[in-house]
Amino acid sequence: MDKDKQRPVPHTEAEFEEELEAVEEKANNELQLYALWGVITVVFNVALFYLLYHTFGIEYQIANLIDWFFSVLFSFIVNKMFVFQHETKSLVKEVGTFYGTRVATYLIEAVILWLGISVMSVNGTMTKVIGHGIALVANYFLSKWLVFKKA
Repeated sequence: MDKDKQRPVPHTEAEFEEELEAVEEKANNELQLYALWGVITVVFNVALFYLLYHTFGIEYQIANLIDWFFSVLFSFIVNKMFVFQHETKSLVKEVGTFYGTRVATYLIEAVILWLGISVMSVNGTMTKVIGHGIALVANYFLSKWLVFKKA
């Protein structure tokens, strides 16, 4: 954060409470924006998959891979611009880190699916919801702490 944009250190309890409220409001706004753009990204993801698979007749695994690539790119753009409002020092590094975190959470979700469905014989849809939920939370924190971290 620029020194010009830094707030003065609170000296009184009232100033501290005001600062705490400002931080809580920013965090709540960030989570709301993450959720909103997450829903929009899911719609983008499903629509693109439908278009590739049903309209263009691309094999479903290939359609899913193409869809995943563009959905992650879309997610990167909206998270960077609207959720975290992050200024870039190295766009290539930032995009690479973002894709790396998404690959990691994809693999985590794949392991959860394998454990739930193949090992424990749990309902596939329930397992998918749990795995995707864990990936969603992990994606938020990885984006906040690794990709769009404040300097």
